[in-house]
Amino acid sequence: MTELNKKEMEEILLAHEIAELEMDIDATLATLTPNPHYELAALGWAIDGLDAVRETYRRILPNQNRDVAAEKRVHAVAANTLLREAFMSFNTLAGERVTGLYLVVMAFDPDLKLISGERMYMDPNFAQMMSEQLGPDFGTLPGVSRIGDTAPNIEKHDAYKYAEARGLTITPPK
Repeated sequence: MTELNKKEMEEILLAHEIAELEMDIDATLATLTPNPHYELAALGWAIDGLDAVRETYRRILPNQNRDVAAEKRVHAVAANTLLREAFMSFNTLAGERVTGLYLVVMAFDPDLKLISGERMYMDPNFAQMMSEQLGPDFGTLPGVSRIGDTAPNIEKHDAYKYAEARGLTITPPK
């Protein structure tokens, strides 16, 4: 399997961010695979397919009055995955300047050299702004579902398996 390196992923991300900052939905979507999967964990939404992602961007990109600005804190990589943690400052609907945090896990298709998905984790400030931008009807859109509707039900913490593989045991209190 082909793997993108950090520089290659950051170049794709920069093209994506330029398109977002220019509020160009078509250019933003051009940085994505044909069937992207997004998750907004703090809001509980899974967003599947180009049409649903397009509608998501249509709702969140018109944010000129929000004056959104971000500053990277951490970029980390795994196989075809880039993690970006950043401070995000923006104006609330009341006009107050606030700062929040987000962490996005971006998956890349190494053959297409495009973003195949994002999992975004947000603090309450950023989650509130996203919720306001998405609107109360967001969950009714085709391609939008609750993460919990498809997430696996985990019966046992995976630390037990990893500990056992190292000859260790975990003894929970009784």
